[in-house]
Order: sequence, then C-alpha cells, then structure tokens
Amino acid sequence: MYKKVLFVASVAKKHILQFHIPYLKWFKEQGYTVHVCAGNDFEKGDTVQIPYCDKYFRIPFYRSPFATKNLTSYKELKKLVKTNHYDIIHCHTPVAAAIARMSLRKERKNGTVMLYTAHGFHFYKGAPKTSKLYYMIEKMLVKHTDGLITINEEDYKAAEKFKGKNKCRVYKIHSIGADFAPVKNPSRTREEMREEFGIPLDAFLVMSNSEINENKNITTSIKAVAANENVYLLVCGSGKLLEECKALAKELNAEERIKFAGYRFDAKELLNCADAFIFPSYREGLGMAAIEAMAAGLPLIVSDNRGTREYAVQGENALICKAEDVEGFTKAIELLSKDKDMCRRLGEKGREISEKYELSNAVAEMAEIYGYYMTEKAEETIADANSVPAEAVN
Repeated sequence: MYKKVLFVASVAKKHILQFHIPYLKWFKEQGYTVHVCAGNDFEKGDTVQIPYCDKYFRIPFYRSPFATKNLTSYKELKKLVKTNHYDIIHCHTPVAAAIARMSLRKERKNGTVMLYTAHGFHFYKGAPKTSKLYYMIEKMLVKHTDGLITINEEDYKAAEKFKGKNKCRVYKIHSIGADFAPVKNPSRTREEMREEFGIPLDAFLVMSNSEINENKNITTSIKAVAANENVYLLVCGSGKLLEECKALAKELNAEERIKFAGYRFDAKELLNCADAFIFPSYREGLGMAAIEAMAAGLPLIVSDNRGTREYAVQGENALICKAEDVEGFTKAIELLSKDKDMCRRLGEKGREISEKYELSNAVAEMAEIYGYYMTEKAEETIADANSVPAEAVN
C-alpha cells in the first residue's frame, strides 16, 4: 500500500483550498501522509493553513512557460521529491504540472505514480495559434504521465489522440466536485445578504463569481447589466482587471448597480440572493461556479465554450451566447428579468442537472482512479511506466 502523496499546483489558496481539500481528506482516511507543494497566494500576514495537509512546501510557479524563474522551481521540486520519496504525485495547473512531470522522470522509474488533472487544456477548438505550444508540451509530457484526467469531452478526445502509443491511462470525470452544502444551507437570509451590498429586495440581481481577468470576460457582464435599467450585478472575485472593471462601471453610469464584493469565501451562500448567474468566459475547462449556481436553482446566462457545453442547454437551463456578443447577453438578461416563470423553469432544470456534479460523486470517481494505482497489479507494473493499458472512465 502506498503511504505518501504529494499534491502540486500553482497556488495554495485559490487552487488547493478551493478544489482539493476533499481529496487530501480522502488520502488521510486511507492512512497516507499528505504533502502539498504550491505557491503562497495567501494575503500578507495570513497564516497558511491547509486542512488534512501534514506539510506544506512553498515553491512558486509562474504561469508563463517562458518564465526563467521556473527553472528554480524545477530544481526545488526535484530536490523535494528526491528527499521525500512519494508513492503518488497528483499535479494540477498547466505550468506546475509540466514542471512536476519534467523534474520527476527518474522517480517514476523507481515506482512513483504520476497523475495529472487537466482542468482545461490551453489548446481547444477556436483557440489562438499560440496555443499550439501548449499542445506540443502536453504531447511531449504524456510519456511521463501514468494517468491523465480530463473534465470535459473535448479535452478527453484530445488527450486520447495525442497520447498516441504511450500507455498513459486517460480518464474523463464529471468534475472535481462541488460541495453544495453552503448553497443549500445558507447561514443568512436573502434579505440579509442583499442588505450587505445595498441591493433592493425587489431588484433583479445577476451574480458573477470568478477571477477577474481577460478570459473571464467580466466586462461583457458589466456592459450587459448596465444596459438594463433596474438590474443589479454582484461581482464576486478579485484579479488584475478589477480596477479596470470598476472604471467601466463608472463610465457607464452603473456604479450604483454594479457591486464588487472581492474574493468571497461565502460566494456559494451569496448565490441565494441572486436571480440569475452570468458566465461569459472565452474559455472554461468546465466551470464549477456555474454548476454551483445551478445547484442554487439559478438560470444560467453563459457563453458557448467546451466547458459550458457539458451542462448548459439552450432554453432548458440556460440562455447561451457567443462570448463577444454583448448585445446577446443584454437581451438574455432583459428576457429573464421580465419572465419569472422562465427563471423558475430554467432554474429547476439546472438544479436537477447539477446533481451529478455533487462532491460525493466526484470523490467516488477519483477514488476509483486512485484505487487502481494502489492495487497489487499497479504495484507490480508501475516501474515500467509504459506497461499500463489505456482505459477511459466515463
């Protein structure tokens, strides 16, 4: 039985804490020593606390594959693994995962299992030509990977194709799982939540929850809401474009109706004070924020991308637009704000769809994958990194 596992990701707060605590817990319950290696994105002065983690190692990873500082990260990670002799390493986020797989090639030959979850490949249908670099990197690194886990159909098919004759096992899971307890059991009332932000009880409120960057396309949400009188927008999240978005709201004379809440640990609870959820991303691996919104019974207003196609169905639980179609998002908000029956119908269907993404289902799927590499069969063959047959779990 393997007894030591390492989780690797770009940052601790906004990735490990947000997505992987249930899996750290699962390994602890199996008797493992659990370590985490990630950059420290906690606020200055905050104590780094990661539940179910026996030891945290701070190694910064830089998002650009061209960042020369990643060479230092490569050396530090290689030294860390050589010292600790992990049985399983599960890496996440593109650059951190690439560095992990490159630096730990020798450890795989000695029996370490290397798993990688792609939360959304940076290459996809319609992606810019520069994304070809990421495709080449993934294709090169698949031979250093024992299990590659995807969360949408497009990525799954791409992985099956580029792995070629390599014996890396490719999986598709429904998601990394969402804890719906805060959504379904809020600690505050709808009225109390709205009062915090100064939002009238009778106003139609659209909510957004994501990092504020170019890909998340928050400017489209702002423009679409600003064009609808008496409609409010609650933006949960932080990021480098926050001030630019605030300036846009002011420029559109909508700063009183567009509320910026910052990064909120209670974002799931806040869904209960909204009437609809807007998600105009250019790219999504899946989009857990939208799935959580469905669990709250909110109709979705989303862009058409490989992630949202997994669950958003036009006219059933969502209104779907092209990411760049501000007018389309504007009209979708207007339609829902004037049709309570449609909101209810789309919301009810969304709540039904969300059930398969519930955390316990995701943990069960991952437990099956982890379990394979804990069996005697895996133990006998793992030294030969290319001896395991490919298999997909759907």
